[in-house]
Amino acid sequence: MATSSISASPAPRPINAEADSPSTEFDIIATYNDLIRNDPTITPPIAAIESLINLLASSPLTTISETLALLSTHSRKLLASQRNPIPLSAGTDLFQRYLISSFQQRPSSLANSDFSTLRHHIITQSSLFVKNAGTARSKIAQHALPFTIKRDASAGTSSGTTTIVTFGCSRVVHAVLAHAAEHSPSQTRPFDVICVTPAAASWLSSLQETSLAKLAALGIRTATIPLHGLAYALSSLSTAPQVLLGASAVLENGAIVSDLGSRTVGLIAHAFNVPLHVCVESYKFVRNFPLGCGPGDLTRMGVKQDVLKFSDPTSGDAASDFGDGDGGGVHERRGDDYFASEGKSASAIPEIEERGGPERETQDEEEPMIEITPPELISALITENGIMTTNAVSEELIKLWF
Repeated sequence: MATSSISASPAPRPINAEADSPSTEFDIIATYNDLIRNDPTITPPIAAIESLINLLASSPLTTISETLALLSTHSRKLLASQRNPIPLSAGTDLFQRYLISSFQQRPSSLANSDFSTLRHHIITQSSLFVKNAGTARSKIAQHALPFTIKRDASAGTSSGTTTIVTFGCSRVVHAVLAHAAEHSPSQTRPFDVICVTPAAASWLSSLQETSLAKLAALGIRTATIPLHGLAYALSSLSTAPQVLLGASAVLENGAIVSDLGSRTVGLIAHAFNVPLHVCVESYKFVRNFPLGCGPGDLTRMGVKQDVLKFSDPTSGDAASDFGDGDGGGVHERRGDDYFASEGKSASAIPEIEERGGPERETQDEEEPMIEITPPELISALITENGIMTTNAVSEELIKLWF
């Protein structure tokens, strides 16, 4: 054949990250943990990116191959150290993709520069990206205004008070609610907030308490209810509510990864025809397509958690977590606490105050369990780039990667 004389170019040798990665004493795990501990506003993807930037800045690399191998090795090490590596993988994958693009499409001014100059340019631009990522929440809050404040088209004012249901500890959702309260076009209260807590929790986290206190200071009425009271609460409302959730990651099919209980909130909202909007930064989009919503999908993505922890029947504590069967135990809450919309912060609820102490601090420090909420339960995603459907997530990832 005529083509037999044409020799095929050799396939590129795959990078063996462990073998090709230069040695370094940099501790990627400690760096990440310090960033999370010292900055309460930072998100896991951004903390992961900052950790990798610090890694590059502290390592005397001389070639592109060394750089990619070093990033690959330390990214895997960082992900392996986490019980829930999905949010971090969004950051590590995005940074590695940015790095490869920067090497391939370097500015003309750096075309003939040595590697150290290019490396310095990449570190500077990466740090700028991290800085700009901090503005995502304010942009999301602006895009979410039409969902939080119902305006009268003819008068240009708020058309009345709506009710917004939240679940979990989302800084983005808090930013959305605070921004809406501050930018209400009228003097009337723009919305009420129902904060849903997990059924097994007897208290709010410190972040939730702070959030509700700030909303109360802005004149927003708040109510705190357990998850198992949500259906009853929705039935009690005279106006149509909506649900606002945050997410730690958005998967390729538009499903979200968020606190355990989010899927239950979605199912209840779907049953009541209540729209569910997810407020999330686009840098949390992950190239991972789940086959379902169960624990097997999370395990495949590296998540390590065990929801089912059976008691030992010989120990005598089998029923200790469930009370005596008459509504007591850890789930007991007074009925008038469920829907008491007095505009008070969570710290003003007597029963929650009584549950404080060392045990509460220990629980607050534990990383919450997570689950997948499928895209069919989500009405829309509110990102810093605008409103998008769950189907648009895969398109955004294709634009980024291909």
